[in-house]
Amino acid sequence: MFASKRSIVALSLVAAFVMSCAGTPNVGGGLWGQLGAQKGVSALTHSFGDKLAANAATSQALGKDGIKNVKMGLYHSVAKTGGYKVDKSQELQSALKGYNLSPAAMNGVRESLNAAGREKGLRADQLTAVTKLVR
Repeated sequence: MFASKRSIVALSLVAAFVMSCAGTPNVGGGLWGQLGAQKGVSALTHSFGDKLAANAATSQALGKDGIKNVKMGLYHSVAKTGGYKVDKSQELQSALKGYNLSPAAMNGVRESLNAAGREKGLRADQLTAVTKLVR
């Protein structure tokens, strides 16, 4: 009887642990995990912001606050691939929509993202996945 109580307690603890993880993001999943989770994605977004600021069309169209918003949009969009719950208003596409960017500025956004990805050593498939976040 004692062994059976231990089994029940152990099974209950395992079940409680599994239930506590039910809402936990799949850390390491999706593009988020491939890019190195928080550290890697933060490095990419900072590089992206620097590239946006250096691009005449994007820096003029977005301004300092806009660049910050677009950087955070990229961060949230990549986090979403890892299972994090992100409100659609926080995603990259939503951040970009608020600025009614000209075709030249949108090209600057794409170029900046490509340059940041190459700078951070993203593989071709990762770079493709990141750039698909900008439609």
